[in-house]
Amino acid sequence: MLWVALHCPTLSLDWIERRFPAPLAPAMAVTVRRGNQIYILQANKAAQQRGVAVCQSLASALALFPDLAVVEHDPDEERRALHEAAYAALRFTPRIVIQDSGLIAEISSSLELFGGLKPLCQSLNRAVAAQGLQLCTGAAPTARGAWLLAQSASLRTVINGTGNRFASLLDALPVDLLGSAQLHLEVIRGIGCKTLADLQQLPRGGLAQRFGPELLAELDQAYGNSPDPQKWFEPAPAFRQKMELMAQVEGVELLLMSVRRMIEQMCGWLASRHAAALEFSFFLHHEHSPRQPQASTLINIRLSERSSDPAHLMVLLRERLGRTAIAAPTCALELEANEITAGENGNLKLFPAAQPEATSLNRFIEKLSSRLGRQTATGLTVIPDHRPECSQRQQPFQLSGTSSETGRKNKAASRKPVPRKSTGCSTNFPNRPAWLMEKPMELALQRQKPVYGSPLQLLAGPERIEAGWWDDAPIARDYFIAENELGQLLWIYREPAAAMENRARWYLQGFFG
Repeated sequence: MLWVALHCPTLSLDWIERRFPAPLAPAMAVTVRRGNQIYILQANKAAQQRGVAVCQSLASALALFPDLAVVEHDPDEERRALHEAAYAALRFTPRIVIQDSGLIAEISSSLELFGGLKPLCQSLNRAVAAQGLQLCTGAAPTARGAWLLAQSASLRTVINGTGNRFASLLDALPVDLLGSAQLHLEVIRGIGCKTLADLQQLPRGGLAQRFGPELLAELDQAYGNSPDPQKWFEPAPAFRQKMELMAQVEGVELLLMSVRRMIEQMCGWLASRHAAALEFSFFLHHEHSPRQPQASTLINIRLSERSSDPAHLMVLLRERLGRTAIAAPTCALELEANEITAGENGNLKLFPAAQPEATSLNRFIEKLSSRLGRQTATGLTVIPDHRPECSQRQQPFQLSGTSSETGRKNKAASRKPVPRKSTGCSTNFPNRPAWLMEKPMELALQRQKPVYGSPLQLLAGPERIEAGWWDDAPIARDYFIAENELGQLLWIYREPAAAMENRARWYLQGFFG
């Protein structure tokens, strides 16, 4: 087995600081109570620049900087932040363990999929760090060993404890990292033990008798000499996440970072269920007041094709946010997966191909509809009517996803033309132009010949079309294919009754591509 541990040394501060849009984040500190005194547990960079330091009393910190934003240490909120980070990590492995100040992931089954340990660690780090957490990373063949290495690493660095280096790296770690040694640190240091290697050299019986069996058990689990069972993180059966903002935000741009984090969480949840989204809803909640009765702004996005790609879902949501009128400042965000379906496993293909052309077209249509509105993306629908101006109609694309692969195949099969039975007549249908005029245009005449740019030469025809008797709009026309001196091919017609009386008028119906 192979484990990667992600330790968050500033978790007490990260969970609150990430709720501020970056430009609005104040100088802040997290406090903890020890007896009757309140001390600074962690302070952000802006507060440190003003003289606020860790372990400083709150009274001293406020004397240095009276405008310091103070937040009390909240283990429940820290746990919630780790749960949200675990959702993002589920895109890379389903085996996640939540610790007091970070995550441990078992990644041996994901190595080949993501190209090896280094690319996988980089992707996993990037996804969890994007949740607003500062990380130290360690990799090792045991879960506890990886966690100890991560605790000893500096910010944004990775300690690789795989291979023959594992035991020597653990040996050099300080005893202070062992949780079971915290109550006995003074005694352990007093007997000259500073590292794990020093502890390993002591008699095991005396070590257990003096400091308890937990210390030996933790050492054995770290070195892989005894089993270390873990409790896996279990995602919720439905996805609905809400994030309270610490400042009221008026612009959309300041919300995008928080929106991206929530999209990453939803895609991780989808990956854990081997699913993809067909529809999701995004809520911008507003602070209620008599002047502003609207409690929230809803953005509902329906996909034309199932997707669990965070980049694609983020593009759609960002475009919709850009053209949505937000009635009031936003104080909270909420994301819900309304409808999901089984995801497609592209890795089962023998020869993986690039993104299908149909998928690319659907995503382009979704992006266009999100940016400009559904009414801007239209397609042609064929109408069973022989009259050219009535034979097709524009309508918006129906962005309705299929519930399964079988449903998609059935829809595709229903669109296939039914083969005609042979009747002895030709099945070669006449040519039709790619562009039809919305309303036929009357052409000028020159020596009784129609003119469009130049006198037209008739190449094919006539083709008689008589229809419309059923709705009191009958037509009777003789159609021709004509060409002018510019090489344009036109579809023109005249009415046969008028032609017999030598008073024919010519009309332009469409152009050939």
